[in-house]
Parts: sequence; structure tokens; C-alpha cells
Amino acid sequence: MIELERRITGDWFDLREAGKDQYALIEFLKLSAQDLGRVAEELRGAVEEGLIEYKDMILRRAFITLEAVQFQSVRFEELQAREQPLKDLVFIILLQRLLCTGTIPLPKSKEAQGLSPDELDVSGVLAEIRNRIKRDGNFQKHPAVKNIFVQVALYQKERKKMAELLPTIKADKKEVFRANFGATFKGIFDSIKKNYSDILKEEESRRLAKENKQDLLFRVPLKDLSPFLQNQAQAVCRLCSTLAYAREDKYKTRGILVDLFKQKEEYFKRIDSEQRVYRSLCAEIGLMGTSDCPLRVNYRLRDELIHVLERMSKVEEKP
Repeated sequence: MIELERRITGDWFDLREAGKDQYALIEFLKLSAQDLGRVAEELRGAVEEGLIEYKDMILRRAFITLEAVQFQSVRFEELQAREQPLKDLVFIILLQRLLCTGTIPLPKSKEAQGLSPDELDVSGVLAEIRNRIKRDGNFQKHPAVKNIFVQVALYQKERKKMAELLPTIKADKKEVFRANFGATFKGIFDSIKKNYSDILKEEESRRLAKENKQDLLFRVPLKDLSPFLQNQAQAVCRLCSTLAYAREDKYKTRGILVDLFKQKEEYFKRIDSEQRVYRSLCAEIGLMGTSDCPLRVNYRLRDELIHVLERMSKVEEKP
């Protein structure tokens, strides 16, 4: 058993070091773009209990094989078939930890775009402004709305001036005269469209900020989950290393696997207790009484891991 413990300790040391960076982890585990896509699809299929369901599924399949060993001789091919899913599992746990520690940053709020001033029509803008003022009188107090009405007044003044002066202009000078006023009108129209575009961008920024504030992953203290995930990853790594050692050594294999099966409850406790940890995170932000908060955190982490895997698979694709 000394050799087995050495194998377990060595495997965990190497994996823990690689687990400090997502790309080092991918290289260490020799995961291809196709592998990342496959794991993303498996996560996406965990629709009932999210991330915890995925972890439980892989662990349960491994222990079904170990249970069979209690009553019949082991097939090494079947042991080997359980190793890759367990490697996938420890990869996901360490990836989740990188997400929780901020090494893999959560997606930043989208920058508000609004509409380009060039896409706006002045008549449509003025009609919308008047409609909005009818719905909410306070809207006319917005600085940009005030600027728009200043520009409207300037346009009316300049247009009146042009109408008064036009009859006095000689025929050969009228084209230049109209061009000068045209440039003035264009500047006024551009200012109106720019001010309204700023209003739309400001409103979009507020909407996105509200969305961000409502996202539980930005609210709960995810870093508090890091030690739990480290221990969870170490336990799964130990399971994977033991299976690999038993398959490669081929001596006293059954005894090793029987002892491993006896530890089944301990392994499942590390998965089952994850929901309790989510409840603690929710309690820290005052949502302990909200029954769906832990489940929502669970699902959001799963969804974010899927996005991370999809982004990384594009990087890992060979041209």
C-alpha cells in the first residue's frame, strides 16, 4: 500500500500545480477541443440538479463498477473506462475553483451600445421625445432633452432667418447661401441625434447594471467555495489514481478495489455537501430564506462553466 499512497500523493501534487491555470490544466490532462466540447455537452445535459447532478452521475457510475468487483472478477478494460470520466470530473471541479477564485473572471457587464446617431431620424427622435414627455413629465428635465429643445429653437430661428434673407440674395449667390445654411442645419440635426443617442446609451447602461446586480454569481462570496472545491478535487483525484494503480499493478487488485468501495459514502458526502455550501453562501447575502437561491447558484455555475469550456475549445481547435 506504500506504493499506492505514493502514487496518490504524486498524482495530486502534479494535478494541483497544473490546476493553477486553466490552460496548464488542459495540457496536463491532454484534453482536446473535442474533449472540451464533449464535457460541455455532458454538463448541459444535467438539467435536473445542474452541476451537482453531473458530479453525482460520474461518481455513481464509478461506484457501480466497484460494487460489481465485490462479487466477480474485475475486467481491466472496465476499470479503464471509468478513469476518463473521473479525470473529466476533477477537471471540472478545478475549473470551477478557478472561476470561484477569480482566476477565470466572470464575464464583465456588456458595454452599453445604444444606437449610433447616424441610425437615427430627427423627425422620429422629436416625435419620441414628445411622446415620452406625455407619459412622464419629468423626462423633459433630462439635460440631453433640454439640449435637444435648445437645438430645435436654434433650427427654427435659423430657418426663419434663411427665409427672410433668401429674396435678397442674387441668383448667382443663392447656391452658396443655401449651402451655408445647410451646413448649419446639419450641425443642429447631428446635435439632436447625438443627445438622443446619449439618452439611449445611459438607459441601456442602467438596464445592464441592474441585470448584473441580480446575477447571483456577482453577489455571493464565491471565493469561500475554494477550499471546499480543493478538497473535493483531491478526493476525486485519489479515486482516479487508485483505479489506475489497481489496473496497472494487476496484483492484489481486488483487495484494493474492495477497500475503495467501502469508502463510497465518504466520497458521496463530498458531493452532497456542496448544496449545503451553496446555502451558506446564500445566507451570507441575506438569502437564507430563499429556497431556490442554492439551486440558482448551482445552475449559474454550471452555465458559466459551459461558456468557459466553449471559449477554451475554440482556442484549442487546431487550424
